[in-house]
Amino acid sequence: MLAMIGAILVCSLPAGGQNRTSPTRTEIAPGIHLFATAPYGDAGLDGNSIAILSSDGVMVFDTNGTPAASAAVLAQIRTLTDRPVRFVVNSHWHWDHWYGTETYVRAFPDVKVITHEKNRAMMAGPAIAFNKPFLETQLPAYLASLEQRAAASPAAKATLEADRWFYEQKKNARLVLPDVTFSDRMTIEMGDRHIEILNFGRAVTPGDTVVYLPKERLLLAGDLIVNPVTFALSGYPTEWLRVLEKIDALDATTIVTGHGPALRDKTLLHATMDVFRVLLAEGARQRAAGKSADEAKDAIMPSLHDLMARITGDDPQRNEAFRQQLVDWYLHRVYDELDGPLTDAIAPIPPR
Repeated sequence: MLAMIGAILVCSLPAGGQNRTSPTRTEIAPGIHLFATAPYGDAGLDGNSIAILSSDGVMVFDTNGTPAASAAVLAQIRTLTDRPVRFVVNSHWHWDHWYGTETYVRAFPDVKVITHEKNRAMMAGPAIAFNKPFLETQLPAYLASLEQRAAASPAAKATLEADRWFYEQKKNARLVLPDVTFSDRMTIEMGDRHIEILNFGRAVTPGDTVVYLPKERLLLAGDLIVNPVTFALSGYPTEWLRVLEKIDALDATTIVTGHGPALRDKTLLHATMDVFRVLLAEGARQRAAGKSADEAKDAIMPSLHDLMARITGDDPQRNEAFRQQLVDWYLHRVYDELDGPLTDAIAPIPPR
């Protein structure tokens, strides 16, 4: 559960960080590279970071969850090109997609940090407040419990070392707010790259920002969808489905999600949209019948089995993630939406 909370909530690595593996790099299109970073012990997951190289510089989409992770990504970018990072784009306010921005600002003082106007507003206050209990009470309490187990368990000792390192990284990150915002779209010509930065409305957050390269037929989607199971915490159910329908209408053959390998077709996108449709329709029906969100989930799950298997491969661990982070979280927000218009405020995590 702690890793789940962390998932939504420096070049010289200190003790505990020295043994971290380097980010894995995948060239998803010529000159466009996806960097995936290993989890932070059992206390947090890191978002994907993507570098778009051009003859006139580099754009980085999402900057990881810690300064050390973004520094490791930048070190690899520098082996690929001597061009400067000219633009950073933050997809949304979740910490694992922007807490490493300081690396790029330090290395490239003229870099422009771009996001949707609502993202910047969230980053400037509400997102920090949302993470505060995790940093100030939840993670320290978990570290204390690990310390008690570490003396008798080598595995607990190794986890404690990694989690302590993560705690220091996240606690001491110098948060950098974007200095360029947009409302609907903006276009950047970067050397030979034509890049569209878009917002299609509220989905997983109020200001979800995507990058689309029409020439390459490539979409960088952030957490609008996650491979394999999407995180549906604090989203906007009806609007989110509409946003995914607009994403589906784009002529993208490669979709890079906020976590996990890039998608080479729209199978996962369509399956996730179908889950949303079931939860919207059945959630409204169950609520009209007087059922609670938890009772509705139990009633709806059997009808989702085939869709779940399409998404998870019927893997037991992924099935559990599907039930909680997709069905449970999305369905609670369906109920919130039925109670009245949703605000931009961050909704609490539903109790288990």
